[in-house]
Amino acid sequence: MVDSALNWSPIDWEDPCGGTIRLWPFVPNVVLTGALRRTVGEWNGLAFLLPDDESEIWDEQIKQEKSSPGINRDSIASSGGTLARMMLGMSSIESIQSCRFPDPEPRRLLIAAESHSGTGSRPVFFVEPEDEEWTEWVEDCADEMVRLRHLVRSIFSGRVWKKTLRVAMKNASPPECERDDAKANGLAQASALGAAWWYRSESVLSEELCARRDTRLASRLRGALGTLSGGQVDGEGAPVLLVPVMQAWMPSIYSALEKSPLPEHVEEEQE
Repeated sequence: MVDSALNWSPIDWEDPCGGTIRLWPFVPNVVLTGALRRTVGEWNGLAFLLPDDESEIWDEQIKQEKSSPGINRDSIASSGGTLARMMLGMSSIESIQSCRFPDPEPRRLLIAAESHSGTGSRPVFFVEPEDEEWTEWVEDCADEMVRLRHLVRSIFSGRVWKKTLRVAMKNASPPECERDDAKANGLAQASALGAAWWYRSESVLSEELCARRDTRLASRLRGALGTLSGGQVDGEGAPVLLVPVMQAWMPSIYSALEKSPLPEHVEEEQE
């Protein structure tokens, strides 16, 4: 999916069993502008492509940032590798808020889902599984990443990063809904940096490993939607499950949904 355009608009996938899965693009560690946030539309439940302890990690990052602002950014920036390159690049963009921890958009949506104001709180799902099959996938990924060809490629990681960033810049564009040119261009820069990091991260995995991951997550998204639907098949009130997805990852997740993998039951996260 490296040749895919980086889309700022949500993508709706209509589940044949009823309801809608809405993929909502975000850029890691970037605060989306109000103009972008308003395009999310109405939704009834929220699902993250993350493990169920992620919110605890966010809470810990909040504590860290309060005691030492910028500690997470500085730690990553000094660690080396592609994530550090992404963070350093984003830190130079002055027109938008970036390098924020915890990840601003997923955290904002979690707070919105848990809020009792308005129509009340909405169901939340963390769909990354914890079972033997997933553990096997993680172990296969570890084996793949230590292969000699990846170790050799890492020697030239700086050169590869620049090449990957050039590809990402061709796929990136300012969001049309953002009328402030400086903010729109800043978002485009952040989009390219986030995509370059994602492309490099994916490049150390085989297509088969990526497909196994995305298919499993798509199955669990369908299962979460089924739980949200509560047996409702169609009609005007069919629910919308909102799924924040890193912008560069979104085409792959949508492609996995299009293959309609069988739903895998997922329970709502309990507060």
